[in-house]
Amino acid sequence: MSFAGGFIPYSPPPSSVTASSTTTAAHALPHPRSAPLRPGGTKESAFIRHVDQRLLHIQRRFAKRSSPGAPRLAENERSDADSEHGVGERWAGAKGDGYTSMRQACREISEVVDVVWVSGTPSLQVPYLIHLALVLADVVSGMPLSARSLFGCLGKMDRCFASLIQGRDVESGEALPGFEGRRGVSGTEKVRIRSLVERTRVVVLEAFKKGEFDEEPREQEEGEDEDDDMEGGLVLEGEDFDEEEDSWDMQLARVYDRTIQELGDALEAPSIGVVTERRA
Repeated sequence: MSFAGGFIPYSPPPSSVTASSTTTAAHALPHPRSAPLRPGGTKESAFIRHVDQRLLHIQRRFAKRSSPGAPRLAENERSDADSEHGVGERWAGAKGDGYTSMRQACREISEVVDVVWVSGTPSLQVPYLIHLALVLADVVSGMPLSARSLFGCLGKMDRCFASLIQGRDVESGEALPGFEGRRGVSGTEKVRIRSLVERTRVVVLEAFKKGEFDEEPREQEEGEDEDDDMEGGLVLEGEDFDEEEDSWDMQLARVYDRTIQELGDALEAPSIGVVTERRA
């Protein structure tokens, strides 16, 4: 693939083992550009083209999703599906297969979130993140749960939204590019985000109640030793690295919690002005 204008997508690090480590390592975001992309410039055009292609790729794979072990689409059925969804060309390097697990979808969504975050351009970040969050909500309601991957992706989205609303990274405290002398997230966008996060919290809870889980083995990098994660770390007596410190109940409670906190009651504040009662 060509990346005109010098825009190179970011490849995120592999996720870790436990639920607790997933909710910290998986929330990691690449450092954004020091300045927003110039409107109408070649880098902005390359960015928009790249992200639009990735979104189309994700939506197409989700439309062709299947459960593990389910029969694959025949070649003529794939062509029909492509035509139905208006896809004339396949994503470069992909064979057009649908997702077989939520883990695959979450990984690709997370990769696009990283690319969007690197842009450091709020006017592009907010609408693209809203789009990605909508896609993720559809994935939750449409596939068996891969809990670790889902919570990792949701946590990253939560950090992005909360940071953009505040104008600085909620974890590092660093000011975000693109907010100097400019408005942040608009009131309309805040309304959309609130509606989206509330819907997602309900969808995730319903998915857990349904109880359809997909086995999610840890992905190990080539040449990685099982003890690599322990190297150079502080080992405390009696510490169990296989135990999930945070229960799924705790993770459910944290879905978009920072975004909700940042939104606060601002959208529910009463209008300022004189209110008069209508006389009979």
